Amino acid sequence: MSTPWMMTARLPPEELAQAALDGDEVAVDVLARAWLPHVYRWCHRLGGPGFDAEDAAHEVLILMCRRLHTLRDPARFPGWLMGITRKVLANHRRRAWWRRWAPMPKHRTGAVAASDPEQELTAKRARERVWDALSTLDQAHREVIVMCLLEERTNAEAASLLGIPVGTVKSRLRVARSTFKRALEDEDGELAPHAHPLVGT
Repeated sequence: MSTPWMMTARLPPEELAQAALDGDEVAVDVLARAWLPHVYRWCHRLGGPGFDAEDAAHEVLILMCRRLHTLRDPARFPGWLMGITRKVLANHRRRAWWRRWAPMPKHRTGAVAASDPEQELTAKRARERVWDALSTLDQAHREVIVMCLLEERTNAEAASLLGIPVGTVKSRLRVARSTFKRALEDEDGELAPHAHPLVGT
């Protein structure tokens, strides 16, 4: 026999948000569990190196539960949640801006003992270059890079989440790809390793 939790989990997103608005505590819990992975990815990809994405994601979900009564249209829940995420990211960034420029985390001793040191160094530099390139973008352009290229959402989906017209997504993405690509190019005009999936060849 299906439990109330299992039955609620099967609801379409819009109906789940409406059930949560109606005071169904099970629906609120299911909603938070369902969207935690999405929020974590947003925080991780928009926050950058040195950013505590897990802490920020949990703060977003706490605010989601507290402010759920302010959601006017259940169909707009994803964009509403993205708005909360933006505010949390901005607050965290103001409190810990310096961490963005801290060295990349070091591997634990022995964790990569079997790998090629030269390949590991190359990969580390490539990761650092990608993060540095993302850091050259302002928030608006980084958002469309994350939504459209990293999460592979359509322009329409990104527009809905970000609360902007599709045309604006397209124009920002065009500028973002160009800026990101220039930031990744080395002195010889070549792209950093592993960068091609993001900026195109």
